[in-house]
Amino acid sequence: MKEFLEKALRQIVTIEKAQEIFERLPLVYRGRYDIYKVETNGILWIAIHPKERVGLVMLRKDRETVEKISGLNCVICLDQVAFYIREKLMDDGIPFVIEEKQVYLPFIGYLLSNENKRELLPVHLISFLTQKLLLTAIYERWREIRVSDAAKRLGVSKMSVSRCFDEIEYLNIDVLGMKGKSRVITVPDDLKFLWKQIAGVLRNPVIRRFVLSEDIELDKKAGISALCEYSLLSDNDYPTYAVTKKEIKDSKIKTARCAGWAEEMGCVVLELGYFIDFDGKEIQDPLSVVLSMTAEELEDERISISVNEMLEEYVWSKD
Repeated sequence: MKEFLEKALRQIVTIEKAQEIFERLPLVYRGRYDIYKVETNGILWIAIHPKERVGLVMLRKDRETVEKISGLNCVICLDQVAFYIREKLMDDGIPFVIEEKQVYLPFIGYLLSNENKRELLPVHLISFLTQKLLLTAIYERWREIRVSDAAKRLGVSKMSVSRCFDEIEYLNIDVLGMKGKSRVITVPDDLKFLWKQIAGVLRNPVIRRFVLSEDIELDKKAGISALCEYSLLSDNDYPTYAVTKKEIKDSKIKTARCAGWAEEMGCVVLELGYFIDFDGKEIQDPLSVVLSMTAEELEDERISISVNEMLEEYVWSKD
């Protein structure tokens, strides 16, 4: 950090362990951070460097505690940071140093360096490809998977996957890390916790719903019919199929007649934004099945029980 600060600030920087402050902090802080006393151009300040990943709320709270105890400005020093967190720190005027990338020290008038800065485009709605990547990473328990590896696994270009990584970084989804100078995706062991974190970011993969008067007998199953394949739930009187945008042209959907409101249904076809080849079966993957369900369907106790059974067997406890 010393060399980087001297290069960015163009002045001599002295750094030493802040032992006296360290000893005055609760034990939990000592295990969570390395704490340094830093002097730049005659100005003394404190730097805290997390030993492991620490959330934004905790960073704010811990920094305030260190400032009160030391009576000095406290700077958060990070090896890497999500775009969202960096923006929040700047919005709150909280000084930070991102190793080899950026310096934001408003208390000495140094607002922002652009060293190795990479701008991320805003993400208002997660793309279907990024969603497919995340769910595939969960099913395959990815560990330190680089852009090139992910591109091969998904069968798309490295540029497309790089944009997915950018989306994940902007949305602050906690699966992105660094290995050397490369971004990598590592899925945590607690898949249920990860699912709770990202469920609000993910979108319903259903683009359109076709209700047809006859059963056109497609290969891929989705929605309720897929859930029935994964559980003991009995299907509707009509099947529910899956089709992607590329497959619509070759299907019989365009020539099939839609069922009237009082007419018996032959089948339902869901046009999906993506389809994951889950275990080589022509069945919509379990997590996407959940995302495809309507609120009314999920309120049905039989469906809710079947969903939990499906996730437990095919996702949470699957080797």
